[in-house]
Amino acid sequence: MSIDRIDLPTGEALTVLRTGASTGGAAFEIEAVLPPGLSGPPAHRHRFESETFTVLDGELRVRVGRDRRVLGPGDAVTVPPGVVHAFANPTDHPVRIRTVETPAGPLEDQFRALARAGRLPPLRRLARINVEHDLSFVLHGVPEVLQRPLWRLLAALPDPERRRGPYQDETA
Repeated sequence: MSIDRIDLPTGEALTVLRTGASTGGAAFEIEAVLPPGLSGPPAHRHRFESETFTVLDGELRVRVGRDRRVLGPGDAVTVPPGVVHAFANPTDHPVRIRTVETPAGPLEDQFRALARAGRLPPLRRLARINVEHDLSFVLHGVPEVLQRPLWRLLAALPDPERRRGPYQDETA
């Protein structure tokens, strides 16, 4: 069995343990090493997926709804669909976690798009992934009534990564 590793521009090193494809869509599971000082993703929620974070080594600061706490080795938290959450590693040491998304949603595709981009954020690609997954990823603090059309608009824009020939119209 080969190891599937995803290195994110944030310095996070992910090892894929189970893909959505290998589980028939039931789950996506990774082990991640989060670098010191990682601010983590913005506060967000998933409409359909649960996420379970288990700390293997180090300390992870988590926000689940209004609850904020620090998890240590062996501690875990499950975030149900619809609950705002975020995590960070504000310490001076790496933290190693296991994350399981059930059912498998856009997380795997989002990680792979971020790794391919080599920078943050490839918004058009992330928008396409979100639209393909029925807009299951929702940023906290931005009304969903605005986000849904904005994600769709971004997804419909031409891909900036597409190579253009010397005589190709920029509007094509």
